[in-house]
Amino acid sequence: MTVLHNKIKQLRKERKINQQELADFLGIERTSLSKIENMEYNPSAKTMLKVCEFFDLSIGDIFFNKSVSSNDTKEAI
Repeated sequence: MTVLHNKIKQLRKERKINQQELADFLGIERTSLSKIENMEYNPSAKTMLKVCEFFDLSIGDIFFNKSVSSNDTKEAI
């Protein structure tokens, strides 16, 4: 079960923000944002923090798979 996950695309669409607008705020290319949204690329810590700032949400709310229990994560370690 994957622990790292993100809801960027879902949040962006709910708020009617296009990829280019968010990518500009983050200081990354639109294609990089697309890869992050589709879990093809993991964002840097700096980018993760900027995403949290943009959406005014915690890092856990955006990037961690809430369906993974603490027992699952202990087994992964």
